[in-house]
Amino acid sequence: MTIEQVLNYISALPPSDQLRVVQEIWDRLPKEVGTDLSSAQQAELDCRWADYKADPSTALTEDEFRERIRNARGR
Repeated sequence: MTIEQVLNYISALPPSDQLRVVQEIWDRLPKEVGTDLSSAQQAELDCRWADYKADPSTALTEDEFRERIRNARGR
């Protein structure tokens, strides 16, 4: 089976099962794979965290975040 076939199969699953597949794959990866941040990425995260700590009201709720994503996708 090709990766494209696997992806097509997974895409046909209900969203909850797709998330389970993602979690299972993530959990099976070696701990050091894909988790290193560049210094620029770390600096950006530190800056965003400092902004949040200075004014937590700037954070979005999960519902607000999802709504923004839906709007950005035109759904």
